[in-house]
Formats: sequence, C-alpha cells, structure tokens
Amino acid sequence: MLLFQLGILLLCIVIGARLGGIALGTVSGIGLAFFMIILGMPPGNPPAVVLGMILAVITALSMMEAAGGMDFLVASAEKLLRKNPRRITYLAPFITYVLIFAAGTQHVIYSLLPVIAEVSTKAGIRPERPLSMSVIAAQHGLVASPVSAVTVALLAALVSLDVSLGQIMMVTIPATLFAVTMGVLSVAWKGKELADDPEYQRRLAEGAIVVDAQQTGLEGDARKRGMGACAVFLGAVGVVVLLGLFPGLRPSYDVLVDGAVVTTQVDMGRTIMIVMLAAGGLITLLFKADPAAAVQGKLMRGGLVAIISILGVSWLGSSFFTANEATIVGTISAFIGSYPW
Repeated sequence: MLLFQLGILLLCIVIGARLGGIALGTVSGIGLAFFMIILGMPPGNPPAVVLGMILAVITALSMMEAAGGMDFLVASAEKLLRKNPRRITYLAPFITYVLIFAAGTQHVIYSLLPVIAEVSTKAGIRPERPLSMSVIAAQHGLVASPVSAVTVALLAALVSLDVSLGQIMMVTIPATLFAVTMGVLSVAWKGKELADDPEYQRRLAEGAIVVDAQQTGLEGDARKRGMGACAVFLGAVGVVVLLGLFPGLRPSYDVLVDGAVVTTQVDMGRTIMIVMLAAGGLITLLFKADPAAAVQGKLMRGGLVAIISILGVSWLGSSFFTANEATIVGTISAFIGSYPW
C-alpha cells in the first residue's frame, strides 16, 4: 500500500509538472482528494507559514516592480555588461547570480538574456558561453537568496531542527558560488570563436544581423523612485539576514501560559512576513507604487503560481507522510543503521 500511495504522489507531481503553471498544485489536489476519499488517509496540514512568507516576499517584490525598482536593477546590470563586453563570459553569470540573489526571483533574468546575447555576439564571443551559465547561475542565486521561495520553504521545513537562516546561508552561498565558478570555467573556451566559425560566417555573409536588445532605462523622477524602491527592498533583505544571523535581535513579547507569564521571541517565519509587508508598505507610500499595477505585474503572477503549486504538492506530501510516518521513519532509520556511511 505504501508503494501504491507513493506512486500516486509521484504521478500527480509528474503530470502537474508536465502541464506547467498552477497545474502542479491543482493536479496534486486530485491526488489529495483520492488519498482522503478512496484510501481513507488523513488530510495532513497545508504549509501555512511557508505560504505566508512567500506571499509577503512576493508582495514586497511586486511593489518594488510597480515603483520601477526592478527596472533599475536590470538597467544597472545591463550597464555593467555593456561596459565590459570582452569579459562577458565571466561577468554575466556572476552579475545574474547577484541580481537573482538580491531580488529573490528568477523573473528578472528575462530582460537580461537578450542583452547578454547581443553584447557577446558583437564582441565576437560565442553567446552560448555566457548565456548557458547565466541561466544556471540564476538558479544558484535563487537557492542562495535569503528571501527566495526555496529558502523560505527550507527554513520552515528545518525550523523543528533549530536550523537558522544564517546556518542555511553558510552552506548555500559558498556552495553555489563555487558551482558557478566551476561552471564558468567549463564553458569559457567552449566551441570556436565566432571569427573562426564557418557556420556563423556563412550566415553573416547571407545577411544575418545582430538585433539590438531594447535597453532598459529610467529617467528623472522615475529613476529616483526606482532607486528608492530598490534600496528599501534590499534594506529589508539585509534586515532579514541580520535577524537570521543574530536571533537575539528579534523582538519578544509576553504571553500567559497556565497562569504564568512567559516571554516568547518572534519566530523567523513571522519576522520575514512582517519585515517584507512593511517594506512593501514603505515602497507604496514613499515611492508612489501603484497597488493595482503590482497585482497585475509579472512577479505577482509568477508568485501566485508558486504559491498554488507549493500548496498542492506540500499538502499532498503531508498527507502521505502523516499516514505513513512510522513506516517511513522506521525504514529510514533501519537503512541508516545498516549503512551508516
């Protein structure tokens, strides 16, 4: 029965992933209903704290996008790339990494990829070198970012083991930076230079041209608002990291437990939610971010897809684990006991 239930769980994930979008969450809902109604399994628990943290971060990001902060970030990265075209194979992946690390979402890379392709081609460098590693670096930046959905979910999953945000980042940041460095070196000399590539020269002779990417730019008050919104969001990220590294800085409050007053500290999940919602509020008030534009923006739409997907998959997994906890834990313990290495 355990293997049958696991098969249903994996089937829902595979079908949902192939359909894409929110299908990962909705198809998982079918699996959850099957578990409850047909197999009589417990419903488990939806990850309320994880979803709350992700929603708060997405809200702050969407307000920053509406105020022009995301355009400012991309324009700054684009300016740096255009100033150093011959080093783009090395610079582009690390700039992408930092950009995603700061923003906590991969959606900003869409505006940067055409720039990388254009600059590298005009510099005579094979565009697949910086492009391939920039896409991979974006994923690594997401893993290392303290405010990305993946880090938030991992932090919530490890809270019972008393693992802090600082400890997670001490592993993810060095590991991802090392991986990006090795990846850059692996593609730095891949393929012939464009000047020596007969296929590229043939297409060039036939009239193929390099289309200039549309430059992202903000002027005047729009630039100031974008810069300010970006500063507020990055400041909020810094506060989250600081409170994660030094838990003693987090606020505490008194609660009554069995007639006694107990001082309780705000947990990291609620801290992230409060800081990010406050950052979104400051951006709204100080830099005229349009709430309606934030809701309709790419980041909010992408964030809602992530929330629905995580809701369905994690709830389905919670039901499976709750029903088979003793068996799963016993099997893993026995396996580790037999193979301690």
